[in-house]
Amino acid sequence: MDIIDQKSQRSLQLFCDRIRSYVDDIQIPEDDEYTHDNLKELVNSIKKLFTNINEIARKSLPKFKKDTQRQIKELNYITRKLGKKQVLLDQFLRKKYADVKSAEDLLKKLPKLYSLKDNIENAKSSLDVFETELEERKINLENLNSELITLEKNELFKGLDKKNDELFNLRVKINDDIGFKKALKKLKFEIERETIHIPNINLNYLKDFLKNPTSSLTKETKDLPKFSALLVHLRHTLEEGNKLNLKTDTKDKTIEQINAIFDNRTIHNNIEKFKKLKEEKKNIEKEIDKAGLDKKLEDVKNQISVNSVKLEHIENDLSRKNKDYMKYLSALKQEREEFQSLIEDLIGEFVKISIIFEFKASSNS
Repeated sequence: MDIIDQKSQRSLQLFCDRIRSYVDDIQIPEDDEYTHDNLKELVNSIKKLFTNINEIARKSLPKFKKDTQRQIKELNYITRKLGKKQVLLDQFLRKKYADVKSAEDLLKKLPKLYSLKDNIENAKSSLDVFETELEERKINLENLNSELITLEKNELFKGLDKKNDELFNLRVKINDDIGFKKALKKLKFEIERETIHIPNINLNYLKDFLKNPTSSLTKETKDLPKFSALLVHLRHTLEEGNKLNLKTDTKDKTIEQINAIFDNRTIHNNIEKFKKLKEEKKNIEKEIDKAGLDKKLEDVKNQISVNSVKLEHIENDLSRKNKDYMKYLSALKQEREEFQSLIEDLIGEFVKISIIFEFKASSNS
């Protein structure tokens, strides 16, 4: 090469470096990698090389063309020779390689078929596991429910339920007998406002009584002195005048109900019955506790609750896995039909592909 100036030398070096980089990008397939796609990529990379050479040469050649005529001619010769090879290879791919390309395209579908087959086998195995576990959970839940029914039919529990029913009914009856709570609330309101003054009235007892009459009454002695004193104060307030601003009918009925309580002592008797029932209930609970039935009942109920939640989760997992299984089956059917159609088009004969699955037998551990 003749001596050229530094600026042209730098332009020439840049030109050579860039061309070399594009040449290095060309990947020639190995002997076992001659596929249509690889050869097509080789042809495209050669075309890209020509395009880049032309683009670089258009900008760089004027800077050193005069001093490198011989080398440029040699480059033109080499690129023309390479171009002819590229054209021949391109024609070969388009005219002579079509069948091979079709065969290669078929081979590319095989991994998807195998992948779907594996997915189906795995999904089926999971389905079997979930179905087995679901059946076991159902049986376990049925046994626990049977055990719960047996426990609840125990005479002690039946006796406890009976006492609870009697206590509830008696509480309702006691509340019904106290049909003048409106008057008591008005009394409390006026006392707190200090619009009326009643000596020795137990305001705290009145507040507790209004919240829970039966509970307040059961805490008293047999004659219910606090309750009786409260009734006396209320009756006296009503009889003195209309200090509570009640309607005449309501006032008269309240006085009548108070007199009936003192005359009949129904509430007094019912409270004694209530206390007796509470004691009987307490004794039954002691027997249940001594026999360990209460703890066992609670344990069975907890197990039922836990198993019900797990059963629901398994049913959801089973449904989800079954959808996956059906989706894979549908996809495999479509892929197989497409694969068969491509083979028929290629060889001109009817083809039916059989796919054999290997399902692992589920084991109960």
